[in-house]
Amino acid sequence: MTQKTVEADKTATSIPAPILEVFNGPIASTVKNNSETIANSMQVVPARLGEFVAGRIKANVQLYQTCQECTDWSDLMDAQQTWLKDTNAAFADQTNTIIAMTQSLFGQIEIPKGKVETKVSDKAHK
Repeated sequence: MTQKTVEADKTATSIPAPILEVFNGPIASTVKNNSETIANSMQVVPARLGEFVAGRIKANVQLYQTCQECTDWSDLMDAQQTWLKDTNAAFADQTNTIIAMTQSLFGQIEIPKGKVETKVSDKAHK
């Protein structure tokens, strides 16, 4: 490999030092200090998501059964509107659950104090 090729490879894969400082400083300590809390919180997500999906599948099956029992367009539209209203409420509830879980997570983790300064090196843009 020529000297020019080695230098080109080095520049293409090198990370500017200020970015490394951020990852080695506050981000690394925050992840280290909060990893157990984050891991425990992430264990709850699949269960909650599974419950939500299972509930939506049951509601969809119920809609199909209700539609089979409809005798005219009015009954069919009523069934569809009821399903739509319930689906909208379920998604709104799920959104609120996700927001509450996220707020709870951020209430438990330690956020680094102070402002993280990042300086962009001219070398990174040449």
